[in-house]
Amino acid sequence: MRLIRGWENQYTPTATGGLRLSRAVVYRGIGEEDGLGDLREGEVRIRTEGLATMHPDEDDPLQGLFGHIPVDPKWKQDLRDVLAKALDDPNLEIKEETEEGLKMLENTKINDSEIGSPYLFCLSREPLTKADWQKLRAALPDRYEYWTVTDDIDALKFEIECGIKRWLALNDIARHEFLWQRGWVEYSYESAPPPTEQQRLPYMSRWFRKRRRYMDQQEYRVAWDISTPQATEMPDSIDIELTRTGLSLFRPWLPPT
Repeated sequence: MRLIRGWENQYTPTATGGLRLSRAVVYRGIGEEDGLGDLREGEVRIRTEGLATMHPDEDDPLQGLFGHIPVDPKWKQDLRDVLAKALDDPNLEIKEETEEGLKMLENTKINDSEIGSPYLFCLSREPLTKADWQKLRAALPDRYEYWTVTDDIDALKFEIECGIKRWLALNDIARHEFLWQRGWVEYSYESAPPPTEQQRLPYMSRWFRKRRRYMDQQEYRVAWDISTPQATEMPDSIDIELTRTGLSLFRPWLPPT
């Protein structure tokens, strides 16, 4: 398996002697700048049941799950419309209509701080034709000026973990634990990830899915969660050094012509 990665010239492993690992929420935020990240990636919602009610005689006729929102007394369709806008979620489900209101399943968004954000290293599938390269190039930031290829992902994972351990030692963090996951990103939803059950909250796997509009990135990710009792909070990004062997895993790559 051959994987490529684009770099700005000043940030190539050869130029820096290593590489920067950033948390998944950092990559997601880059989506606002140049479309690298998906602003909905990593999003987790759980399903909870509730009742949204309408009281036309009150100044604020809609109340229940979303507080007070004034709408027209023709409440059923208005209620549906207002709830859909309030949730910004295509997975809104109306379970039952009653005289009191709408029994519904609400997709509650879970805060990132409750389920964590691992460090990521991201690459893309090597394009073998000019057409594939053009699709990939259009899907990634224009600021990438230099491209490398890696054909031993096992060796790369090992070298990066050695760099992480060296960073931890330099920062006097002797006790730590790694959780890791790697694989292809799945482009499995159009606008929002489907909700999940409370007792089955995804952690690492939630960062291996994006909206279908990003599928031309053909992305492969390696993710590490680093926990330690010696630090209350890990930084958003860490700069690790690579050995000569690690640096050799990033060979120059030229696109097909």
